[in-house]
Amino acid sequence: MELIRSLSRYFDRVLELMAGSVLEPLLTQEEFERQRDLLKENLKTADKDVATAADRVENLLTYGAKHPNGEFISQESIDKITLNDVKDFFENYSKSTNAFLVIIGDVEFEDIKSKVTSLFDGWEAGEVIASPYPTPTNPEKSEIIFVDMPNATQSVVSIINTIDFNKKESDYFAALVANRILGGGGSGRLFNNLREDKGWTYGSYSGINESYKTKGAVIAQAQVRNEVTDSSAVELLKEIDKMRNTLVTDEELQNAKAKYTGNFVLSLENASTVASFARNIITQDLTEDYYNTFLSNIDKVSKEDVQKASQKYFQTNTTRIFITGKGSEILESLENIEYNGKKLAVRYFDNFGNETARPDYSVDKSVTVAGVIDNYITAIGGLDKLKEVSSIESKFTANIQGTPLEGYSLKNDKNQSVFRITVMGQVMQKTVFNKYQGYNEGMGQKINISEDELEIAIIQSALFTETNLDYSAIELVGTSVVNDEEVYEVKITDNISAFYSKISGLKLKEVTTLEVQGNAISNEVYFEDYQEVDGILFPGVQRILVGPQEIKFKVTSTKLNVQTSDSDFE
Repeated sequence: MELIRSLSRYFDRVLELMAGSVLEPLLTQEEFERQRDLLKENLKTADKDVATAADRVENLLTYGAKHPNGEFISQESIDKITLNDVKDFFENYSKSTNAFLVIIGDVEFEDIKSKVTSLFDGWEAGEVIASPYPTPTNPEKSEIIFVDMPNATQSVVSIINTIDFNKKESDYFAALVANRILGGGGSGRLFNNLREDKGWTYGSYSGINESYKTKGAVIAQAQVRNEVTDSSAVELLKEIDKMRNTLVTDEELQNAKAKYTGNFVLSLENASTVASFARNIITQDLTEDYYNTFLSNIDKVSKEDVQKASQKYFQTNTTRIFITGKGSEILESLENIEYNGKKLAVRYFDNFGNETARPDYSVDKSVTVAGVIDNYITAIGGLDKLKEVSSIESKFTANIQGTPLEGYSLKNDKNQSVFRITVMGQVMQKTVFNKYQGYNEGMGQKINISEDELEIAIIQSALFTETNLDYSAIELVGTSVVNDEEVYEVKITDNISAFYSKISGLKLKEVTTLEVQGNAISNEVYFEDYQEVDGILFPGVQRILVGPQEIKFKVTSTKLNVQTSDSDFE
């Protein structure tokens, strides 16, 4: 679908450009390679994103690998595509007989008809060859689909079942209202239960997806703290069954209808919404007055209608319960989930939907947390060498969406540190820590470090964190994988975990987690390309991930034992 908006005075030119993109698309090798490389670069971050992995596996297993809704792109699939494939796709699907041109705005029909006929006259008609795909099915009995994401600080819990559902169903409007009451917003039952009552998540919602070409789907979802993953899955199932087994209240029904009315009226202010209405009437064979009677049909829905629709579309006995998260912390409890007196079977998958054996996070009894930390210290130069260092000064560069950044870091053995990022000579971000207090500065605002951040700041301001650790206060959690390399995971504090290579002993990743408004926010730092400076190894590259955003810092210089003063950390 191609969507273009313009002012009326530019419309003629915009229509010409649109016709040009259809009749003479820019399908050159240069443009193909540019778009391919951009897509691959974006995938590097997406491959490690928990929510992205959850969506990918959910769609794959719900619809199947050979279904359009189950397909996903990967580095491997992109590498297989050639420019000829793109041209063949365009030639097959870009037919005037397979397209609708919807124009909304201050236009005269006859005038527009004449212009469109003239501009698109060369657009050939033809048969579109569509590939067949299988019909999605639900499991015979409910099961847990577990996707292991070692970097997850929260779990994504999604309950999904496919349905036959489109706008021509007699209970279509009742199902919309049912979904609104279950989890269609901040007043839904899911939100009130998991967020307002229990405080397990920032939000929990449901959705009912329709399709006039294939199966639709019902989904109830929440992103929750690891320790309540199993309980959250059970609560989602309970809320779904409650919709099936009992009538909703008068208040819930009226609130849902009022919300639909408000949203529908507001949506009419968007021209693209009106355009989609026109297209839907044609493509889905709807009555001409379908949207004129939309709100009256919503208003006719009764409590009994809602329950019947819930019983038809919302399932708990033949559904998939997808849980994407950190297996070393949540898997054991998931394997003991019972619902309606029955223990739920668990199947195991990787983040690309390949079924696997049960993950093994066990550590050989001969491995201790002290041994892991000592191996790291030895790997980077040895304790005696590290004790000779009184300060570390580093400079680095980075690039965000084409904007160059310069960074500076200075820390000493007095628990003092400063970290600064500048853009074109202007300070964009600055963090200063001076023994037991500090502040963050950015966008012209200075904010003192909170108590929750203090523990993290003290640890990170140390020259070499590992030399100051109390082995009795840290924990060897188990094994994991970082960039395809096996690692030991060590829990430094409740908010900080570090990952050390089994082979080299080097630290490959560190994860810091803070809770913001009930939502766990993680900051992942990957340490790569270790370089020797005066007999000590330092990472030459640090990749920082905050959600889907990645910033790659490349160290340009590292100096040891530079002279510092208290004024450097003011």
